[in-house]
Amino acid sequence: MRKDVIKYVMFDFDGTIVDSMPFLENNAVYLLTNQYDFSEEEAQKIYRETTGLPFLQQMEIIAPGEDNSQIINKFEKMKIERIYEQKLFADSYKVLEELKELEYLLGISSGTIEAIIVKYLYKQGLTIVDDILGWRPGFEKGKDHFNFVKSKYKLSSSNIAFIGDSLNDARRAKAENIFFIGKEGMFQTKHFQKIIRETPVISSLKEVKEILETCENEK
Repeated sequence: MRKDVIKYVMFDFDGTIVDSMPFLENNAVYLLTNQYDFSEEEAQKIYRETTGLPFLQQMEIIAPGEDNSQIINKFEKMKIERIYEQKLFADSYKVLEELKELEYLLGISSGTIEAIIVKYLYKQGLTIVDDILGWRPGFEKGKDHFNFVKSKYKLSSSNIAFIGDSLNDARRAKAENIFFIGKEGMFQTKHFQKIIRETPVISSLKEVKEILETCENEK
């Protein structure tokens, strides 16, 4: 377990704070099986393996060399039409509120267009976070978001914890030496720990507080 002082807790958006991955996966599988020669099982597998990236980048991996503009536009349109119907996980607000009371800085990080997640969170009344970081040109989830909070709050990588549900979340945290906590959903403990050995993995956000407390106690 990491022994550095965690001051900033950053949460992924889809699948971590918001129960939106079934909705997004269903959309992606539908589009992939209709436009390309994928079975539903193949489409689900490759979509999951590339989650944590903007959909444009996912498609560069899924169908390299193809003109993916049509499927990307359809996916984004389907997302915008129904993203505001997707619910926060039941413990999301309470966990964020408890961490704020403990004086952690809080951020939400996403590969979704920033204006969309800002609107979603405000509609949900989730305004206690310090930063809402989404995608915009030249500003992506991972290194760009980590560097932003390090600069803004004068932090080092060792002061940040990142919670995410995708393997690409784990890879990005590992690349920047950020303490990572995996959230089960699409992937299980064994999948996350193939990327970061012994990284903690949770089934519910309410476990985050205990992990952070353990970090404090081990210092």
